[in-house]
Amino acid sequence: MKKTYLILLSIIFGTSVFAQNCTNCEGTTTSGDNASAIGTSTKAEGEATFASGYFSEATYSGATAIGFHARSTAASSIALGIRVKASAAYSMVIGKGGPWNENIFLENNMTSSLMIGFGSTKPTFYVSTSPNTTGSYNQTGRIAIGNVVNQNGHMVPLAKLHIRSDSGEEAAIFIEPNNWNAGEAAKIMLGDTNHFISTNRNLGIKFHSENNFVFSGNNSGFGVEEPKAKVHINGDLLFEQSLNGIIMKSEDGNCWKGTISNNGELIFTQVDCETLSSTENITEPKHSEVFIYPNPTNGKMKVEYTGNKKNLRLEIKSISGHLVATYKIKKGENRIELNNISDQMVVASLFTRKGELISTNKVVIKK
Repeated sequence: MKKTYLILLSIIFGTSVFAQNCTNCEGTTTSGDNASAIGTSTKAEGEATFASGYFSEATYSGATAIGFHARSTAASSIALGIRVKASAAYSMVIGKGGPWNENIFLENNMTSSLMIGFGSTKPTFYVSTSPNTTGSYNQTGRIAIGNVVNQNGHMVPLAKLHIRSDSGEEAAIFIEPNNWNAGEAAKIMLGDTNHFISTNRNLGIKFHSENNFVFSGNNSGFGVEEPKAKVHINGDLLFEQSLNGIIMKSEDGNCWKGTISNNGELIFTQVDCETLSSTENITEPKHSEVFIYPNPTNGKMKVEYTGNKKNLRLEIKSISGHLVATYKIKKGENRIELNNISDQMVVASLFTRKGELISTNKVVIKK
């Protein structure tokens, strides 16, 4: 029995002794003040350098290399991972290049920056240096996702966040709410919390702004893939209220607002081009002897004739040409009421007894 115990103790303690790891294992080298190297075949060369792992090297003052075949070859640079290299001053690289036994590195050669990537020679995530143009160290750098490089092969993010896809994939951003099916929203806020784009399953996409929506550049399309005008719509355009309408500018520089009457007729009234509000009187081509006002009118208006012809007849027709009313007109001021006409545009034409047309005016009725 005693022999059995002795054999067991010998196995336990013997195993512990042989399982211990070394600190300065085979092939570690150091040179320079305060240089340290641990692991296997690691190298720390230069003042205050540190190398750890397997075949890792820190070969410039203040450099640190940790991992399998990690290289830190510039002042105060840090390389952490497998086949990674920090080759610019104050640069950091974290991740994995090629296999540890192949000479394929993920390398950061940009001063004062951070690069992270795995299984590639290109970074997935990159943080640039601060521009520090004020000298007060209160400015921040930029972030790149993907291989954002310029023509010289340097990582150069062109915005605070610059995303570049690889060949064959979309440069997409996916913002996913916790429970999309329950109607929770995803939102992007721009500038402040009052300007945003949001979406949820029930309502679709919502654009919200306290000011204007401005679309600059080329054509915009709704329901079309190749718009052929500034606004190209394939579908219906709905105006919720009859007072809402479409505004167009005529060749003479005047602005006109088209609205719809209860009878489905299009009514145009003149509006101020700056404010887009209705003008007090509409400028219509008139005969110099005939004046109709106010325009727009609530149905009560005056027709003033200053000529010398007698037995005149005023015909009121709809835009479609339907005769609505007829009135006798004499020289001077004539008061008429269009009581039975709903909101619409009408055409007021003045004729002589023989049917000679003296003038035609468009009149807008708004009650």
